[in-house]
Amino acid sequence: MNIALIIQELLVEGGGERQCVSLARALAQQGHTVTLYTSAYDRANCFPEICDHLTVINVGRGRLPWLRKPYFLRGYLDMLRMAAAINTRHEIWNPHHWPGAWGAVRLKRKLGGKVVWMCNDVPDFHAMARRGGLRAVVHWLQYWYDRAQNREVDLTLFLSKWAEEQFRTIYPGPTCVVRSGSDPERFAPGGNRAGIRTRFNFSDDEFVLLWLGIFMPHRRLQDAIQAIHLLKVRGVRAKLLLAGSDRSYPEYVQSLRALTVALDVADRVVFTGKVSDEEIRDFYCSCDAFIFPNENQTWGLAVLEAMVCGRPVLVSRGAAVHEVLTDGEDAVLFPARDPEALARQIEFLMNDPQLRRRIADRGMSLVRANYNWSRFADRITAICKDVLAGCTAGTRQSPSP
Repeated sequence: MNIALIIQELLVEGGGERQCVSLARALAQQGHTVTLYTSAYDRANCFPEICDHLTVINVGRGRLPWLRKPYFLRGYLDMLRMAAAINTRHEIWNPHHWPGAWGAVRLKRKLGGKVVWMCNDVPDFHAMARRGGLRAVVHWLQYWYDRAQNREVDLTLFLSKWAEEQFRTIYPGPTCVVRSGSDPERFAPGGNRAGIRTRFNFSDDEFVLLWLGIFMPHRRLQDAIQAIHLLKVRGVRAKLLLAGSDRSYPEYVQSLRALTVALDVADRVVFTGKVSDEEIRDFYCSCDAFIFPNENQTWGLAVLEAMVCGRPVLVSRGAAVHEVLTDGEDAVLFPARDPEALARQIEFLMNDPQLRRRIADRGMSLVRANYNWSRFADRITAICKDVLAGCTAGTRQSPSP
């Protein structure tokens, strides 16, 4: 097949960006003709080791390139530019994130082909419109425009049932869940565990928890910090390594730093800053357990990467990746927004080394067998072939709101 992947921006090494470029690579390795289009591309800071082997075309920003907000307008202008700039026909337009679907629909009208949208996060225009206030009219216009474009999407894909159900309450159209994966050839036990622990002055006998990603408010890292405080009050010595870029929400990171001071745990919580892609495996392998307190998270790629590195994971039930995990078997689950429950689960893992090893081993086996880029690409290929054949077997038609 001739497949075009569309993503508005490739600027940071986030989970959505990794998913998009990793899928492009896996599809290309399977013999498909793959082109990746974007409106903004930072080659040096967005997975160069993956993208250097792909055909990535940066069509540039739309009008008013200096404008960043409102996001609706920025996305609209960028997708207008993308639709005007691309003149190569592809069988499948595979947009990732919002607002890539807008550009894909325009390209479908212009050049033909089918649109299979990887909707990582459900657009929140409808929810914002229902809040009322002076901006409600604008949000309703945004929602109805988005809904009109979505009517021409041939199939919308989701990483989780939770995201699919959110979408189906407000949008029409056939939908399907397809799970993305990790790279078991790249992520594996080992790594430079000692080097990372030495860098941050962790002794061999200290229990180190790791969170890794892009700092954003819905990650609920304040819950993890509060759990560390509760453990300290109980005399339990655990440390938390928060690894990732503060580029997107620097004010959120500042609030987290202030919280560590207010709770007197600044000596137990380490902020590493941006982690290079080459060192991600080392960071996973350096910890004793990986923590994921995220809420309203449509998936959780970092969880799978930590698992395939042989790390036991503690995962919030507010993160949809928990749908494929079993508490006490291949992961430890806890309620979202509950630092006390999280602290108890951390202490539970700390006190049972055999359980940690068993959970880690079972988790690694689960991910290796079921959640890798090759299997993800296989599923996407099968879905796209069905769409081209006019068949959406296995999909469900959403009700109207």
